[in-house]
Amino acid sequence: MALYLLILLLFPVQTLKTDVVTVHVRDVTIKTGKIGIVTIQVDVKEGYHIQANQTKDEFLIPTTIVVENSKNIKAGKAVFPESKKFRLEGTDDFMDVFDSSFQIKIPVRTTGQVEKGSYTLQAELRYQACDARTCLFPKTISFTIHYQIK
Repeated sequence: MALYLLILLLFPVQTLKTDVVTVHVRDVTIKTGKIGIVTIQVDVKEGYHIQANQTKDEFLIPTTIVVENSKNIKAGKAVFPESKKFRLEGTDDFMDVFDSSFQIKIPVRTTGQVEKGSYTLQAELRYQACDARTCLFPKTISFTIHYQIK
């Protein structure tokens, strides 16, 4: 127990606040048999960045998004924006990151005969946030995508 307390004093616990990354999703309208686009707005708190969806370092956690398909709708491959280059203090290597605000777009299409109405899809954004000196533990934000079939 004494060793645990000593570790806590020497190495403060990193707490990832829920306000480092915020996800906003607008409702989507899809016509039967057509493709719709889900736009996911991601806002990263000033002073932070998150790893890009493709990283060069195997120890960094890339940003990923998973959308669960339903019997009514299938999600396509997520389209991420171009990443930015960032150098962590004390290193010579550059990382690919996202910061500020950016959008992820996901094409979705209806499958078979779908009744008109309101539906939902479950989704998760997984990311690793960092500031100029340190990286926080990876985090996953779960959210719901609401869509209307017309």
